Amino acid sequence: MVRLRAGWGPVAARPGSGDPGGQGSPMPASDILGERDAAHLLRRAGFGASLRERERFAEMTRAEAVDALLAAPASRARGKGTYKSDFIYLERLRAWWLKRMLSPRYRLQEKLVLFWHDHFPSAWSLPVRLDLLAEQNATFRLHGLGSFRELVYRVTRDKAMLEYLDGRRNRKGEVNENYARELMELFTLGPLDEAGNDNYQLSDVIALARSLTGFYFDSSTKPEARMYPNFFDDGSKLLFAGRSFERSGVLGVERPDGTQFPPETNVLDALFAHRDTLGRPTLARFLTRKLWAWFATPTADGALVDELSAGFVASGYQVGALLRALLTHDAFYAEEARRSTPKNPVKFALQALLALGAKSKGPQLGELLSRMGMELLDPPGVEGWQHGPAWLASSRYLARMELAQALASGRGKNGFSWKPKPAVGATPEALVDDALARLGLEVSAATRQVAIDYVSRGEPGSPAWLETQYRGLFVLLLSLPEAQVH
Repeated sequence: MVRLRAGWGPVAARPGSGDPGGQGSPMPASDILGERDAAHLLRRAGFGASLRERERFAEMTRAEAVDALLAAPASRARGKGTYKSDFIYLERLRAWWLKRMLSPRYRLQEKLVLFWHDHFPSAWSLPVRLDLLAEQNATFRLHGLGSFRELVYRVTRDKAMLEYLDGRRNRKGEVNENYARELMELFTLGPLDEAGNDNYQLSDVIALARSLTGFYFDSSTKPEARMYPNFFDDGSKLLFAGRSFERSGVLGVERPDGTQFPPETNVLDALFAHRDTLGRPTLARFLTRKLWAWFATPTADGALVDELSAGFVASGYQVGALLRALLTHDAFYAEEARRSTPKNPVKFALQALLALGAKSKGPQLGELLSRMGMELLDPPGVEGWQHGPAWLASSRYLARMELAQALASGRGKNGFSWKPKPAVGATPEALVDDALARLGLEVSAATRQVAIDYVSRGEPGSPAWLETQYRGLFVLLLSLPEAQVH
């Protein structure tokens, strides 16, 4: 039997939330989170949580809670893939990953794996082999919270990426610029700095592409990616000409023996040395903004980016250190950060599953996510998915309602199972408040009353009421606009 909660209906300041004014009042990281901030943290730094987990985190300080989320050790876990183009195996790999996302132990780790999959995309339909995608997915899991420099290196020689952006076709005399261009534009620098000035020129794309030649793997069952000296352009190059961080000479990434070029001639280090027109670290600011948008709000002001990116650089570009600073920051807990971002389909679905304590089995969840516009392991392009209001287009919204219906009516035969257990003898008001608390929703008094009127129909407590009104209550709540954002 669930414990009932009052006060999760009409929007109001919540006692114990660390935000007595309801407007994002500053709060030391040493203060206790309280239920509202704990729910917010677990929604954003993971995929939601059960009421019991929220209660446990509510008793922690910000710093303790974030450290608990970061405590999961780097994992070598890897789903099964195949070199065959088989949709059944794609469904199985997606189901394996979704099951791992639902694990409380790995919530932040897997939320970050999803971010890297969106940031460094490769796609099954283009095509990239499933075994290579499974290996790339494992790379994000093992290195995602560590050094960003190490992750960029791993991605640069990753077989899925070498296939997706033609890196294995990039060789001396036959230079392919695809990966070099996206490495700067989408993965590390961005095309323009914040003053609107170009971060690089076409000549830099060409020089970088020449420096990235030589990585290759064949099409055997178990390919090995390595540097082929005959494919590497060992001529002199000039990168970022006229800048203080200019590099010239025989630039590259990795030698045939597997050792990396030294920093002064390694083009990956040149990207980390890049500075914008105000002399600030371009890469650090670029990634800080992207991670802030993924975990907090769509945009971040300059002062916040200055603060977080400076700490990121000081940490040696450790992603875990950046996330610790981000997730304990006052701005992360401000009111504008709580309901500012449309949930992507994975967030919407998994938060609902965890809130209800429902189970998913089979390919149905993956199929519904695809209809909502988020086909895992098959993003639509090199830019990843288009986030924001695009997630709530009419056809995609209808698919969300289809998922809500499938979850709430789940009896094990449709791929979902949920056994509702409302408190015996509870009033309609208490039942609605408990449902709102489960889903972490804050609604107006009028919306709450509509839900109360709905659950009051029929004979409360009867089997027919349980199967129609009570299950239907969760469909109603999951269809609300408030349920689509966080």
